[in-house]
This record gives sequence, structure tokens and C-alpha cells, in this order.
Amino acid sequence: MPKDNHGQTPAAWTGTFLIIAASVISTVGLVRNDWQMFWLGIGITFLGGFIWIVWEKLNSRRK
Repeated sequence: MPKDNHGQTPAAWTGTFLIIAASVISTVGLVRNDWQMFWLGIGITFLGGFIWIVWEKLNSRRK
């Protein structure tokens, strides 16, 4: 049975940090009307989610 850790893992912290940073980048891009910066933030959001999921899966296999 999987252990319920309530998101207190390095994967969760890293994914959350990347997604929050990406939100800030996207917001600044919108305010500055810089569409490249906006889409960079969107890309980092997906990257953060991907890293989070893959890291959690790799950690669950080790246990």
C-alpha cells in the first residue's frame, strides 16, 4: 500500500516551485506584452509537471 506523504517530497517541492516560477514568468510576459516570455512560462509549467510526475514514479519504484 502506498504511503500517504501529503506532498512532502522533493519531487512535489520541485514541481511546485517550477510551476509557481512559471506563473510569475508568464504574468510578467503578459504585462510586458512579450509573447515569447509568456510561452516560455507555459513551457516551464509543463516541464515542472512532467518532472514532478516522473520523479514521483521513480521514487515509488524504489520502495
